[in-house]
Amino acid sequence: MKTGFSNISLRALTLLSKFAFLLFLGKYSMDESNLGTFGLVVTTIALLIYVLGFDFYVFNTREILKEGESGMHSKLEGQFVFHLLAYIIVLPISFWAIFYFNFLDSDLFLVLLLLIISEHLGQELYRVFTTLERSVLANLMLFFRSGLWIWVVLMDFFLIDNPVDLKRYLWLWAGFSWASTLVFGSIFLSIIGLGGFKFEGIDIGFIKRGVRTAGIFFMGSISFQVINFADRYMIDFFHGKQLLGVYTAYAQFSNSVEIFTFSAVTMVFYPRLVKTAEEALQYKRLRRIFFKRSLLTTILLIVFVAALAPFFLRFMNKSSFLEELNALYFLLGGSLLLTISNVYHYDLYVKKKDRLILTSALIAMTINVVMNLILIPRYELIGASIATLFAFLVLAVIKGVISNKKAIEDTIRIDYTAVKGCHRNNNSDREIL
Repeated sequence: MKTGFSNISLRALTLLSKFAFLLFLGKYSMDESNLGTFGLVVTTIALLIYVLGFDFYVFNTREILKEGESGMHSKLEGQFVFHLLAYIIVLPISFWAIFYFNFLDSDLFLVLLLLIISEHLGQELYRVFTTLERSVLANLMLFFRSGLWIWVVLMDFFLIDNPVDLKRYLWLWAGFSWASTLVFGSIFLSIIGLGGFKFEGIDIGFIKRGVRTAGIFFMGSISFQVINFADRYMIDFFHGKQLLGVYTAYAQFSNSVEIFTFSAVTMVFYPRLVKTAEEALQYKRLRRIFFKRSLLTTILLIVFVAALAPFFLRFMNKSSFLEELNALYFLLGGSLLLTISNVYHYDLYVKKKDRLILTSALIAMTINVVMNLILIPRYELIGASIATLFAFLVLAVIKGVISNKKAIEDTIRIDYTAVKGCHRNNNSDREIL
């Protein structure tokens, strides 16, 4: 209970910090372009973290749990080599595309590079801490690297009276991100010890197995991230940073619904679903409760956000934040569909239907990209939000149909087993008589 409260408190504090920075940057910048640039920086970092990570941790976590701490060091060595190769291949191509298409100014190159590396290392550390059941340490590190720097920014502006300077804020974020990664990295090394690291050679076979295993998860993850983030680049390309700044604010509001639902409901029910996966009747009952609570929590949060968002947007004192408000409501509708989709997603994940999850994600991603290309140039933010909503609808429908089909098959199997059991019992009774 104490650990759970600490985790929720730290996650809430991190989210509150990000929300405070959003309001600050939106209100005190000269126009919305600062918020648009910051949104694109965050989007770029989030996407590249996924590409550099390749979901290799999914494979490595399973290997570490299977072999225990005795084999952890060699597994981490292999993962380190894999990520190093990913940096060499992915980063040059990514930076060329970012600056060639003028998504970001070239003077942000160094700070963006430092942020990508430190945020990726921090994310991998977060996952390892979670695997080692040190979740409080993981969430404390998350706050230090993603939330604490924002309060320094606010003091810099309100107490020291320095002007708004986004580039300076990004350097401040990079400093805190690297400091937290180094500090908590040292804590991690003190936990597992340095003696087990040998670096005697590169285990190519291990890396190949990791790529094959993680590839399916990665394709599903990156497809989902494209649905989440591709519209930001298209809005910037067709309409510029100011309109992107407005969309960034809307997306922050809608994302908060998903984050709170995940923290309050999914994190509680997912481990239970995994544990009861082999007990069909109990699993079915738990899945039904999970669905109802997720749906109820999301609806309440959507009503709450829809009611309060206009007041916060008005606080920013820029008319553009209120002019496209319908786009926010479409995004909130997408959050509801995403919640429904996620319930089916975890059901399929527990049942190890990984390829079906991947197929649904690829279909939804393709539809989303095509709709964005058609709708954003003409309908701006409304077009982007409709494309997102429709993609999540496709995800919910496909996963729902597959999940319910599997549930019916499981029910038939349960009934058949029960009949066989009764038949055996009757035979036994007859023999006894």
